[in-house]
Amino acid sequence: MAKIKSDLKGNPVPEVIQTTRNRHKALIDEGVKVVVDNTKVTSYDGAITTLEVKEGAVSILKDKLKNAIAERDDARENLEKIDLSIVNEINGKTDDVNILLTTGFPLAAERGSAEPIEQVTNISAAIGDEAGEIDINFDRVVSASGYEFQISADSPENWVNAGASGKTSRFTFKGLTSGRKYWIRCRALKGEEKGTWSNPVSATAPH
Repeated sequence: MAKIKSDLKGNPVPEVIQTTRNRHKALIDEGVKVVVDNTKVTSYDGAITTLEVKEGAVSILKDKLKNAIAERDDARENLEKIDLSIVNEINGKTDDVNILLTTGFPLAAERGSAEPIEQVTNISAAIGDEAGEIDINFDRVVSASGYEFQISADSPENWVNAGASGKTSRFTFKGLTSGRKYWIRCRALKGEEKGTWSNPVSATAPH
């Protein structure tokens, strides 16, 4: 005996909205051969509309978050530039340890005893704005000149190089297979030096 099924769970919200809109349209079409309780059909339409509104609100928040992160990174980079200019000015005026310690800045390490690059932390992944896109965000590593990324499909094992970026603490993976789960990790770069890989995070590429 033939049956129909509900197959919405696990699908991206935009796909759920489009699918249910099509189903609602079929239910109220004159050609439908099965009569469904009108109260349920009305509730169905209302639930779809509610989800559309909530998804729109989420999209707006995602855009605001991206803008806020970009503005934060720009503000931090500007602060770092000013901080470095002050350091350079002070170093140009004195090398007396006792005087330098009064400035509130730490003493620079001696040559040959450079500190290792910090590990990238607070990395998170979320579905992107377009099909096959995953966005990641993470805390910037102060000493980093850029970041390197790796990605692995289905499990955090078979890592593949996925590009690099500048100092920005965000990155978008594009052209991924929709509906497939990916694991992602990141490490900081400083010239030829490379930090240790971050803990991996995962997300499913949207349709």
